[in-house]
Amino acid sequence: MSFPREDLAIEIRTWKLRELLKWRGYLEILVEAVKTVFGEGAEAYVFGSAVEGKLTVDSDVESAIVLEEPPRTSREKSRLLSRLWRVMEEKGVPWWYPFEIHMLTKEELSLLEGAKLARALRTTTKMKSFLRQKNML
Repeated sequence: MSFPREDLAIEIRTWKLRELLKWRGYLEILVEAVKTVFGEGAEAYVFGSAVEGKLTVDSDVESAIVLEEPPRTSREKSRLLSRLWRVMEEKGVPWWYPFEIHMLTKEELSLLEGAKLARALRTTTKMKSFLRQKNML
Protein backbone atom coordinates (compact mmCIF):
# COMPACT_ATOMS: atom_id res chain seq x y z
CA MET A 1 0.00 0.00 0.00
CA SER A 2 1.38 3.39 -0.97
CA PHE A 3 0.94 6.60 0.99
CA PRO A 4 1.26 9.71 -1.20
CA ARG A 5 2.62 11.94 1.55
CA GLU A 6 5.32 9.44 2.56
CA ASP A 7 6.16 8.76 -1.09
CA LEU A 8 6.62 12.48 -1.65
CA ALA A 9 8.84 12.79 1.44
CA ILE A 10 11.04 9.94 0.19
CA GLU A 11 11.21 11.49 -3.27
CA ILE A 12 12.25 14.86 -1.84
CA ARG A 13 14.91 13.36 0.43
CA THR A 14 16.27 11.27 -2.46
CA TRP A 15 16.49 14.38 -4.64
CA LYS A 16 18.20 16.31 -1.84
CA LEU A 17 20.80 13.56 -1.36
CA ARG A 18 21.52 13.49 -5.11
CA GLU A 19 22.08 17.24 -5.01
CA LEU A 20 24.26 16.98 -1.91
CA LEU A 21 26.47 14.44 -3.65
CA LYS A 22 27.39 17.12 -6.21
CA TRP A 23 29.61 18.75 -3.59
CA ARG A 24 32.86 18.12 -5.48
CA GLY A 25 31.69 20.13 -8.48
CA TYR A 26 30.30 22.89 -6.34
CA LEU A 27 33.52 22.95 -4.33
CA GLU A 28 35.46 24.02 -7.39
CA ILE A 29 33.02 26.91 -7.81
CA LEU A 30 33.51 27.78 -4.12
CA VAL A 31 37.30 27.91 -4.69
CA GLU A 32 36.89 30.23 -7.69
CA ALA A 33 34.53 32.45 -5.68
CA VAL A 34 36.95 32.54 -2.73
CA LYS A 35 39.73 33.74 -5.06
CA THR A 36 37.40 36.36 -6.56
CA VAL A 37 36.17 37.72 -3.22
CA PHE A 38 39.23 37.28 -0.98
CA GLY A 39 42.13 37.21 -3.45
CA GLU A 40 44.77 34.64 -4.37
CA GLY A 41 46.15 34.43 -0.82
CA ALA A 42 42.97 32.83 0.54
CA GLU A 43 42.80 29.05 0.87
CA ALA A 44 39.71 26.85 0.92
CA TYR A 45 39.37 23.55 2.76
CA VAL A 46 36.60 21.02 3.12
CA PHE A 47 36.18 18.78 6.13
CA GLY A 48 33.62 16.72 7.99
CA SER A 49 31.25 14.12 6.60
CA ALA A 50 31.87 15.03 2.94
CA VAL A 51 35.60 14.31 3.21
CA GLU A 52 35.02 11.28 5.41
CA GLY A 53 32.59 9.81 2.87
CA LYS A 54 29.76 9.83 5.41
CA LEU A 55 27.28 12.26 3.88
CA THR A 56 23.63 11.75 4.73
CA VAL A 57 20.57 13.57 3.48
CA ASP A 58 20.77 15.78 6.60
CA SER A 59 24.47 16.66 6.16
CA ASP A 60 25.99 19.95 5.24
CA VAL A 61 29.34 20.46 3.53
CA GLU A 62 31.74 21.96 6.05
CA SER A 63 34.22 24.33 4.44
CA ALA A 64 36.85 26.67 5.80
CA ILE A 65 38.23 29.77 4.14
CA VAL A 66 41.65 30.55 5.58
CA LEU A 67 42.48 34.24 5.62
CA GLU A 68 45.36 36.20 7.07
CA GLU A 69 42.84 38.40 8.78
CA PRO A 70 39.22 37.22 8.93
CA PRO A 71 36.51 39.85 9.41
CA ARG A 72 36.28 41.19 12.95
CA THR A 73 32.62 42.12 13.03
CA SER A 74 29.50 40.13 12.28
CA ARG A 75 28.44 42.82 9.85
CA GLU A 76 31.66 42.53 7.83
CA LYS A 77 31.48 38.72 7.92
CA SER A 78 27.89 38.82 6.70
CA ARG A 79 28.79 41.24 3.90
CA LEU A 80 31.65 39.04 2.71
CA LEU A 81 29.63 35.82 2.89
CA SER A 82 26.82 37.50 0.96
CA ARG A 83 29.27 38.56 -1.74
CA LEU A 84 30.76 35.06 -1.82
CA TRP A 85 27.33 33.48 -2.23
CA ARG A 86 26.42 35.93 -5.00
CA VAL A 87 29.50 34.88 -6.97
CA MET A 88 28.80 31.18 -6.34
CA GLU A 89 25.16 31.53 -7.41
CA GLU A 90 26.21 33.30 -10.62
CA LYS A 91 28.40 30.27 -11.38
CA GLY A 92 25.66 27.72 -10.70
CA VAL A 93 25.60 26.85 -6.99
CA PRO A 94 21.97 26.85 -5.80
CA TRP A 95 21.22 29.45 -3.10
CA TRP A 96 20.00 26.71 -0.74
CA TYR A 97 23.05 24.45 -1.11
CA PRO A 98 24.18 23.39 2.38
CA PHE A 99 27.73 24.76 2.41
CA GLU A 100 28.63 25.64 6.00
CA ILE A 101 31.34 28.24 5.45
CA HIS A 102 33.76 29.19 8.22
CA MET A 103 36.31 32.01 7.93
CA LEU A 104 39.44 31.16 9.90
CA THR A 105 43.08 32.08 10.39
CA LYS A 106 45.79 29.43 9.88
CA GLU A 107 46.04 29.16 13.67
CA GLU A 108 42.31 28.50 13.99
CA LEU A 109 42.51 25.92 11.20
CA SER A 110 45.21 24.09 13.14
CA LEU A 111 42.67 23.56 15.95
CA LEU A 112 40.81 21.24 13.58
CA GLU A 113 43.78 18.85 13.59
CA GLY A 114 41.60 15.90 14.63
CA ALA A 115 39.30 16.40 11.64
CA LYS A 116 40.02 15.09 8.17
CA LEU A 117 40.84 18.18 6.12
CA ALA A 118 41.22 18.39 2.37
CA ARG A 119 42.55 21.53 0.76
CA ALA A 120 40.26 22.48 -2.07
CA LEU A 121 42.16 22.75 -5.32
CA ARG A 122 41.37 24.89 -8.30
CA THR A 123 40.84 22.23 -10.95
CA THR A 124 38.49 19.28 -10.95
CA THR A 125 41.27 17.02 -12.26
CA LYS A 126 43.52 17.79 -9.30
CA MET A 127 40.65 17.40 -6.85
CA LYS A 128 39.61 14.04 -8.31
CA SER A 129 43.21 12.83 -8.26
CA PHE A 130 43.63 13.89 -4.63
CA LEU A 131 40.37 12.26 -3.58
CA ARG A 132 41.24 9.01 -5.39
CA GLN A 133 44.67 8.98 -3.71
CA LYS A 134 42.98 9.29 -0.31
CA ASN A 135 40.35 6.66 -1.25
CA MET A 136 37.59 9.23 -0.95
CA LEU A 137 36.25 8.83 -4.47
